[in-house]
Amino acid sequence: MDIRRRIELVRTCMKALNRGIWRTSISLSTKLRLYNVYILPVLLYKADTWSMTVASKRRLDAFDHWFLRYILHVPFTAHFTNQEVRSRTGQTPGTSLVKSRRLQLFGHNTRAEPAQDHARALRASISRLPEDWRRPRGRPRQSWLRTVEADLKPLNFGLHTACRRAADRSAWRNVEETAMLLDGRAIP
Repeated sequence: MDIRRRIELVRTCMKALNRGIWRTSISLSTKLRLYNVYILPVLLYKADTWSMTVASKRRLDAFDHWFLRYILHVPFTAHFTNQEVRSRTGQTPGTSLVKSRRLQLFGHNTRAEPAQDHARALRASISRLPEDWRRPRGRPRQSWLRTVEADLKPLNFGLHTACRRAADRSAWRNVEETAMLLDGRAIP
């Protein structure tokens, strides 16, 4: 499902709960819990397999900021930065959550037994492509593996190094946490 359609689905669900939850005098912590339990799972369903483009990242973060402002009852005419919204709510941005899930899936796939199909496919796609190979016409330029590679770039990791690191689960968790901190937007 396209990110636009998913956001529209979440907006319709959210509007159904408008008078019952979001616009009532329920405490902010309860509203944030409901957001984390009911809204985010619908929005980020299968997000670990998304190949994110710059436009989809912007769209996801814009919806996330809009919804948190909605919960805080902050009008858009108020001079209230997104960092202030994040500090008040303590929420991690949606793109950071997607990045974390994507790195977890990459680690899971690399630790899989070599006989399993997804492990073989991952290893085959990491190896170098033939020199004369070209992407078929009409195929998207941004693939899931290229997105993972872009996630690992701030850590100075290539895909082969990441595969070796992912073999150790606790070391890979440290890599995931470091990637989230280097993201610069995640709140510790």
